[in-house]
Amino acid sequence: MKIKKSTITENVGFNMTPMIDIVFQLIVFLMLASDFTNTDIQRVWLPEAFSAVEDKSPDATRLMVNVMHEAPFKQDCPQAKYDGGRLVFPCQIPEHWHIMIKGATYDQEKLLQVLRVEGDLDRERKNDPNSPSNRPIMIRADAGAPFGIIEKIMEAAGRALIWKIEIGATNPQK
Repeated sequence: MKIKKSTITENVGFNMTPMIDIVFQLIVFLMLASDFTNTDIQRVWLPEAFSAVEDKSPDATRLMVNVMHEAPFKQDCPQAKYDGGRLVFPCQIPEHWHIMIKGATYDQEKLLQVLRVEGDLDRERKNDPNSPSNRPIMIRADAGAPFGIIEKIMEAAGRALIWKIEIGATNPQK
């Protein structure tokens, strides 16, 4: 007697649902763990300048030095006065003003050290610390910043032999 074998064919394949689920979880994790902010540019209220020219092709090696106003404990400053979003009376409390590079705060001594290191990256004569640096820096200071702080930055840049200094400004609103 001949027994007929029934051929049951199962659809053999990969179940991609768990793989897709893991990929989406990895994407979400990497997005949450990544820092997409540009730490070079801090939020400052730039001064207005009628002759300000837009920098359409900034130097990629340019170092941003930001001068920011921040009262302690994230409170409102008792001195700064604004009228319609415009600064009327700037804060004169030195402890409220910070020099920041890439999100870190520096005093004048550490600023000089950082500028010397940054200046060494692009000296006119390599390995000569007495050679001028072609590394540009951009000073982005709050409109109400005391000039003494900007003067400290310019002095530190001069001592680090950095001569390409740019000042950030904005065109007045019409």
